[in-house]
Amino acid sequence: MAHSLNPRVYVLTFTAFVMLSSEFIVAGLLPQIATALQISIGDAGWLVTAFAVGMGVSAPVIAAFTHKVSLRHLLIAACVALVLGNTLCAVTRQFPLLLLGRALGGVGVAIFWTNAALTAAAISAPEVKTLAMSRVLIGVSIASVVGVPLGKAVSDLWGWSEALVLMAVLSVLALLMVMRWVQVPAGDPQQAHPSLAQRLKALGSREIALALLSYLLVFGGIMALFSYLATFLIRYSDLPAGYVTPLLALYGVADIVGNLLIAKRVPDPLDGLFKRLLVVLGLAMLALSLFGTRLWLLPLVIVVIGGCHAASGLLTGLDILRRAGANARLVGAFNVAAINVGIVLGALTGGLLIDHVGLQFIGCLGAAFIALALLTRACMPPARPAS
Repeated sequence: MAHSLNPRVYVLTFTAFVMLSSEFIVAGLLPQIATALQISIGDAGWLVTAFAVGMGVSAPVIAAFTHKVSLRHLLIAACVALVLGNTLCAVTRQFPLLLLGRALGGVGVAIFWTNAALTAAAISAPEVKTLAMSRVLIGVSIASVVGVPLGKAVSDLWGWSEALVLMAVLSVLALLMVMRWVQVPAGDPQQAHPSLAQRLKALGSREIALALLSYLLVFGGIMALFSYLATFLIRYSDLPAGYVTPLLALYGVADIVGNLLIAKRVPDPLDGLFKRLLVVLGLAMLALSLFGTRLWLLPLVIVVIGGCHAASGLLTGLDILRRAGANARLVGAFNVAAINVGIVLGALTGGLLIDHVGLQFIGCLGAAFIALALLTRACMPPARPAS
């Protein structure tokens, strides 16, 4: 018997859109922020790093000590932290306060991502749990196609501060929607956990450690490139300024299509598909560096990278849930931490590369991260089948 998706999952989709727009929007604003604050692009990249640090540091700590808190209350707390962080960024032009606001927003996104997939599963029938998770993640894709280009368009018209005001308003709306419509069943099995020591044992296994390292490397590579993609298009590809926003939107369209295509086609086991996807992603990143001045090729390369970005996010989420089993909540939090350590490494190494080597090599850096992820996954056993 077919089961329809609980429409309240789409509240999580919208919240994911706001969360990830808040995280990624600065990537499209770095040139304007650097000019306004009279700092280098590499220094402005710390705004990407601060968000990732807030996520990476807070996720495991919060998960370790909030396992008895309901999923609903955690999602509300996530939205409150995002509102505060976005509001601070919107009202200040002081770089230290911008860093603080970004870090606070990162805490909110950490709480959200640790619990969003579990919430989607808890409010969905077993037959559509994977689909529910993909619909939450599609909010990330929509953030790329709508949120990030919209932020850049607002910045181009009125200024980067106004783009951050927009994110503050949207985060308030997400908070109100979660409070009104997200209700997790009282019998949610994820609320019952063994002791912290017992749950931490799962992190000591070689399989989980290698899995977390592979996610770190995958998203380090993606964010090394994505954080500076707008800068690459503006300063290296010699694109007319009016083409940059449509190309960022094209990345997001490819992200959405990638999510939709793979959501109902995940094999069991998924390891072979994951590895093939990473090969394609790495080659596309290399092509961006090697052929980035050939304007006819740029849209194709960006479509491939965007589609692989979405598929990587979905496969990572499914992979960790299958490997973690009953420890999915805590291991998922460390997954958030690992991904954001990767984002920090990607943003930092990308900024250093741009400042000291050359902007054109940013795709090569992303491909190097992906190659290391492939080597890591070659050492891992297949994920257990979906239950």
